[in-house]
Amino acid sequence: DLMAFMEELAQEHPTGDVYIVWDNLNTHHDGPDKRWTKFNARHGNRFHFVYTPIHASWVNQVEVFFGIMERRIFKHGDYASRDALIERTGGFLDYWNANEAHAFKWTFRGKRWQTRGRRAA
Repeated sequence: DLMAFMEELAQEHPTGDVYIVWDNLNTHHDGPDKRWTKFNARHGNRFHFVYTPIHASWVNQVEVFFGIMERRIFKHGDYASRDALIERTGGFLDYWNANEAHAFKWTFRGKRWQTRGRRAA
């Protein structure tokens, strides 16, 4: 599914540099088959893959906030149109910013890892 999506993305943006920001999920790396190196070669080496740090707190905080939105407005929502969904989402963001906005406290409690998910010695 990811490769199909990336092929569609390449077709929609046939020229110019494309930057992809990825976390360190194993499918986002080349692997033994060099899938992303080959993909990039097929598309003129226009794609630049940028990886977030292994324990990037800002990514986790974004995921926490999206989880709040999912539980509060998407999970049991039934929207008659795209505009209704946009209006509901905007309303939630206005409410959040006025009444609940706060920094999320996040700490890393896992093991130290080197790049690409390999354990440090």
